Amino acid sequence: MARQSERIGRSGEYLVASVISLFSDTVTVMPHGSKADILFEIDGNVYKCQVKTQSQIEIHRNNWRFDLRRGSHSKDRKYNKGDIDVYALVALEPQKIFFIKETTKSQITVDDELLRATNSHDNFKNLIKEL
Repeated sequence: MARQSERIGRSGEYLVASVISLFSDTVTVMPHGSKADILFEIDGNVYKCQVKTQSQIEIHRNNWRFDLRRGSHSKDRKYNKGDIDVYALVALEPQKIFFIKETTKSQITVDDELLRATNSHDNFKNLIKEL
């Protein structure tokens, strides 16, 4: 049986895949342990997406904190340049996704108000335009 954290992560991956599938005919959820969680193609370009899922807000700060490193069971926790094109930051309770392009940061914090006000579909469309 999978650990609870794996279930939470997998549910975020399927939520992200469902949003991406509105814009791409080719969306693949990768097996556990792959560098990228989702591969998708738009306009002939293949993108690698890493999904980071949180089930709880940081109540005392009223924000969502996402660790952008690889899992704690990985030997090398950093992603190399080119490993990831897109991060999808998922907050499970409001069912919101905040898409950002690849970054060298190891952690990112998103204000709850901003996250809840974000339209995940528009956020994804705008990110793809940037890429």
